[in-house]
Amino acid sequence: MSRLLLAGLTHELLVLARNLGHEVVAASDPAWQGGRWHGLEVYSGDGPALDAGGFDAVILGIDAPGARRRAFEFYQRADIPMADLVGGRLGEGVIHGPGLVIQHAAQLSEDCRVGDGLRLNIGANVMHDATLGDFVSLAPNVVVLSKVRVGSLTYLGANATVLPAICIGSGCMVGAGAVVTRDVPDGATVKGNPAR
Repeated sequence: MSRLLLAGLTHELLVLARNLGHEVVAASDPAWQGGRWHGLEVYSGDGPALDAGGFDAVILGIDAPGARRRAFEFYQRADIPMADLVGGRLGEGVIHGPGLVIQHAAQLSEDCRVGDGLRLNIGANVMHDATLGDFVSLAPNVVVLSKVRVGSLTYLGANATVLPAICIGSGCMVGAGAVVTRDVPDGATVKGNPAR
């Protein structure tokens, strides 16, 4: 059993980690105002959590891609590994970096290639042969169809759908419920159906 730190106060990931047999010993969140949370000591940031120690690895529970990357890099510099947390389906032939989080009812299908710190929220579905960069976040019920490419530090909002073979650049924001029917350039924000 691993002793884990949860970076970001995400109740669903706390429950998932415990259901998978991990011991979550503490949490960190820079917005925390003190006290305990679901029986855990919560530190006001990654520095105080690292100083306190007592954990073997970190769960990246932070939703925002940029903040998740900063936490990943902080713990990487301290030589603390990222825990993979797979509560959904991980297909055959998937290649992924450290810090993968797949929540319940989520799926990363066959032969996908994904970078560090990927987060699939509840019900997110990535179909075969997709490529997702580092620190991509998929909100609940996102559907990414086959052969899609998504750049690093991109956020796909709840219930968004990306049609097959679309390319979404790095640093993008796709709004909740959007249907992406054409390529999206780096740094763009799109919303609606079709997404513009």
